[in-house]
Amino acid sequence: MSALDLYLKKHYLNKAQFAAACNCTATEIDTLTQAQLLPAPSYVVTKNARIFSAVFGEMDAAGTDAGEYFHPANTVWYNKAQAAIAAHGDQAAQVFRQNFMQEFADAITELNATLWHVQDSFTSDGTAISAGLQTRADFAWQHFLMGTFSLCVANPVSAAAIARKEILQEKLGALTDHGNKLIYSSAEAKDLLPLVDAYAQAAMLFSPAEYPRCSRKRLVDDLRPHLLAAIAA
Repeated sequence: MSALDLYLKKHYLNKAQFAAACNCTATEIDTLTQAQLLPAPSYVVTKNARIFSAVFGEMDAAGTDAGEYFHPANTVWYNKAQAAIAAHGDQAAQVFRQNFMQEFADAITELNATLWHVQDSFTSDGTAISAGLQTRADFAWQHFLMGTFSLCVANPVSAAAIARKEILQEKLGALTDHGNKLIYSSAEAKDLLPLVDAYAQAAMLFSPAEYPRCSRKRLVDDLRPHLLAAIAA
């Protein structure tokens, strides 16, 4: 059993387990995914020991059980899909998409006011830039369907939770040159540490196959020691 296998078994459900958690069949999971009413699996491990990640592509997966792996939080999206189907029938997928994108846009609007100025979507006085906000919502929707957020967001139970992780990462990246800046004043470090902690809570741990290239390594595990050193200096 590999470290990757242990990670997937700890943090994800294979398709049979996910279907059981949703009290449905694996066929229904496939149908909802194809209808754009459920995110695709975040990881697919093949029988020839390769893993396909929604973010990082194909990698080695020796010692890892084959299967499709879903974040447990996707049970929430399954329930939302069922509610949309019950209420809207053939229009369920369209309503599901509209609801996700509206919630995401509303969350970005709130985060722009409280956490970080989202320059491509709002002017300096907070007026929305419709084209920029729409582009962000479209991008989020596509990556939601791909299973990206089920890979990188610790608890992707809502579009608002997804938006918060994205803006935390955007702010932290901007203030640290995406983790490349190494020297900080004590004051800078004290301001940044709570942001690092918030991002660490919002972001997934990432699998051993992805960790060397992931944002968590750059913006949490590599960055925090430099900030602590600046405070101690």
